[in-house]
Amino acid sequence: MSDGDYWTTTPLDELRWHWGDAYLITYLGEWRWVAQRRDDRSTLRAESPHELRELIVADYTARPVSRQIAGAAQPPAPSRRFPLE
Repeated sequence: MSDGDYWTTTPLDELRWHWGDAYLITYLGEWRWVAQRRDDRSTLRAESPHELRELIVADYTARPVSRQIAGAAQPPAPSRRFPLE
């Protein structure tokens, strides 16, 4: 692995870096991107990382997620089950 490869990040890495303390962010494959709020577990779905970022920004702007939620240092494990649309 070259030094350039070491610093390469994926769209999932980028989303988690910027928003991971407020949202659980997952890529489920086949253009299914999901972000689940850490406070009330409401779910955002998108077909691309760019679209998911826009949804997160809009959601966070309308209803900021407390960065001081109980157990923020060790968030509870995600349910792994996202409601079907």
